[in-house]
Amino acid sequence: MYKNLFLLLTFSLCVLGCQSNSTTLKIKGSSDLDNGSTIYHIVADLNNQPTTLDTLTVNKGSFELVAEVDEPNIHFLQIAGIQGSFPFIAESGTVTIEIYKDSLGLSKATGTESNEDFMRYKSETKVYIESLNGIGNDLQQAMILKDSLMAEDLQQQYQEVRDQIQEYELEFIKGSTNSLVSVLILERFVANKVISMAEAKTIFESLSERVRNTKSGRMIQQQLEQAPKAEVGQVAPAFEGPSPEGTTFALNNALGKVTIIDFWASWCRPCRVENPNLVQLYRSNKERGLSIVGVSLDRDKNKWIKAIEDDGLVWDHVSHLQFWNDPIAKLYKVSAIPATFVLDENGVIIARDLRGMELYTKVEELLSKS
Repeated sequence: MYKNLFLLLTFSLCVLGCQSNSTTLKIKGSSDLDNGSTIYHIVADLNNQPTTLDTLTVNKGSFELVAEVDEPNIHFLQIAGIQGSFPFIAESGTVTIEIYKDSLGLSKATGTESNEDFMRYKSETKVYIESLNGIGNDLQQAMILKDSLMAEDLQQQYQEVRDQIQEYELEFIKGSTNSLVSVLILERFVANKVISMAEAKTIFESLSERVRNTKSGRMIQQQLEQAPKAEVGQVAPAFEGPSPEGTTFALNNALGKVTIIDFWASWCRPCRVENPNLVQLYRSNKERGLSIVGVSLDRDKNKWIKAIEDDGLVWDHVSHLQFWNDPIAKLYKVSAIPATFVLDENGVIIARDLRGMELYTKVEELLSKS
């Protein structure tokens, strides 16, 4: 639940950490909730598990909270008996919150700089979110009806909207270099390898010193300074693991002229949306030397195998069934899926995180050279 509360800003909810210099957060809230309604003040830990910090009661349309906070962090208000929750930034100052019981998504948090930025971000990305949800629903229906042409068109639309979101977010950062929201967006970009490390470094250096010195900023700095093993131009780290049949799979025994390592899971909707593209790509190029290795972040073996069968993924598969603790995912520093690595015949990483037509074009280019 808490992992998907806000689609675009997939923050590491406790990344802003704890410093010794705490400051005071004051919430002045108003709501059309019934008198006596309960509101839970919640934070999520690094594993996205909720912890209730306080319980508030609505009294004649109002509620209040005073709490000590360290660095700014994403917190949530959840209303008893109502699905979903409302995210806001807990920071020093007075935050004015309006909660609407019949339209939680229209609730507002204002009064501090970060929350003003957060509300602007949410407002300006709302149209993209609605578009993605609509396309996703249509795509699901097309897949049920096995309408491959419609599904292909919808997949392209879906990716186009995601590209528009990324473009918007980059512009947001450039125009808001002193905003906490900007460093949180950039943190997600770096963690999910949305942009190159070189581009991330340039953007990070453009942010204000205040923003760079948050713990989120320090984590970005640390990642930029690290030399990851699984980067373009380096030999892909070798790995072994259990196959669906219970045998041991080894990457070095499965390299083709071109090899795609695809990190996915049965529960990952974007992964399942992308699978038809991989199936078509594999069918068209397996005789030319294309290999695909699926690395699943599933926990349930039956669901993993069923997804392989349902989606027609007729290539090699491996999984330790350890969710995000999968050692292969850690080896490749995968923090979001789907994630892909394209290898040449020598096992050198040529490209990563390509999808759709970009992936098709890169595979065609490499196979034509071999």
